[in-house]
Amino acid sequence: MGNKELIIYICNSGFGYDAMDVARNAGAGGGTILHGRSSLTSEHKTFFGVTIHPEKDLLLIVCLKEQKQAIMNAINNQYGVTSKAGGVIFAVDVEDSLGINFNGKKKEIDK
Repeated sequence: MGNKELIIYICNSGFGYDAMDVARNAGAGGGTILHGRSSLTSEHKTFFGVTIHPEKDLLLIVCLKEQKQAIMNAINNQYGVTSKAGGVIFAVDVEDSLGINFNGKKKEIDK
């Protein structure tokens, strides 16, 4: 297994950028925010007492394994499922990767 994790955070639209700020403060170097729609319906629905909004932000962060828990906890503490963000968060192992560098130096690519 590799030493990297992919954190996946899904929240109501508009909270992805705020969650990324919190993640940076917890040690994340960066992330990618995608905008999408829930597959449930185009109207607000309640699912197990939680209102599901159709517009979603999806935040993807690749980090080192030792950073994962701090980043996930920071996001969840402010923007978890019980907040207005309605965010859910999970992580998966990244077995292989290319072009991801955690030492702060950009590598030159041979042409």
